[in-house]
Amino acid sequence: MFALEGVLAALVVLAALAFALQAVVLTPTTSGATEAPVDSALVGSVLTTTAADGDLRTALVDDWAGTSFGGATGRWYTGSYPSNKFGTALEESFGPAVTANVVIRYRTPGDGRQRTRLVYNGAPGDGAVRSSTTVTLYDRHVSSPGTFYAKDVSPSELYNVLEVEVVAWRG
Repeated sequence: MFALEGVLAALVVLAALAFALQAVVLTPTTSGATEAPVDSALVGSVLTTTAADGDLRTALVDDWAGTSFGGATGRWYTGSYPSNKFGTALEESFGPAVTANVVIRYRTPGDGRQRTRLVYNGAPGDGAVRSSTTVTLYDRHVSSPGTFYAKDVSPSELYNVLEVEVVAWRG
């Protein structure tokens, strides 16, 4: 009888331990502490606000200098944000603790897809948050279509539709 009681007690302890381990999420971190993830609503809000007031379109079109974005050290910004209202909005919203990439996807003639970067600050870390929005360009928005990265894909007034994705993570 005592042996049966001991076995049942051990099963109860094991069941409680199994339940406790399933209820707790354990993830490895380098510092041993968990960081709060980037607020996805904040990332979406920056895109929505700058798209609504035209600052995002300005950053995508007017800052293009023929072969790169004006002010960038290479073809795109690395280690910094653009020196325009969109870049300022990213910097003010995220602060120094958050790192972000900005990727632009667009259609190519013949229904293909292409992408270019506006900002590249490295590979996204764990817990990266993504948000995207579309920016519709019309012929009147692009003053130098021959050197612009996205080509005119429509015989109508529509020039191209860009998808802008911001990937943000604690850096």
